Amino acid sequence: MQADPAKTRPASGERVTMIGDAAIEVLASKGSRGLTHRAVDLHLSWPEGTTSRYFRTRDALLTAVVQRLIEVEVSDIDAWRGAAETDGPITRRRIARVLANALRHWVRGRTRQLARYELSLEGLRRPAVHDALIAGRKQLNGIVARALEADGFPAPEAQATLLVSAIDGLCHDYLLHPEIAVDARDVEDMLMRWLDAEHVAPRS
Repeated sequence: MQADPAKTRPASGERVTMIGDAAIEVLASKGSRGLTHRAVDLHLSWPEGTTSRYFRTRDALLTAVVQRLIEVEVSDIDAWRGAAETDGPITRRRIARVLANALRHWVRGRTRQLARYELSLEGLRRPAVHDALIAGRKQLNGIVARALEADGFPAPEAQATLLVSAIDGLCHDYLLHPEIAVDARDVEDMLMRWLDAEHVAPRS
């Protein structure tokens, strides 16, 4: 059982992170309807009312979960992109490898992805959640677009959007419809072939 936060007194930022991570777990296991302030308190073994002191409304709690997901995913992909550039200029092979790694990471992080799917549906009815999800997606698209631009792609922003959408769709299949999913061992080479073709596409 975790200690009472009032006694251990973790920093406010740490408690916000703990709430975000706990809410992700609750979303993935119980669905959107199961995510309440009380459910998060129970998951953390905190006194009832603790989570609501930080996020007063359901919209605020849901938005906090989105921001936590973005923080983790964007940080990871940006780190992989940076690592790919340490050995020299970015190349199409390195871009394909980073994206294939991102897919494997997303599939392994099943809990986070299931929570994200729940949040996507919530976003249809809650503009604040939708806006937060879109902001995170734009950050991911931007990371990929900068890598494509560095390698001379003719339309990096549009091409990055297509790539991230493809990876997202593959992740969806692996987690929810594995019977029809592409063999994971083929993904990097398939991405490479697409990148080679798009690199020589005419500029619009």
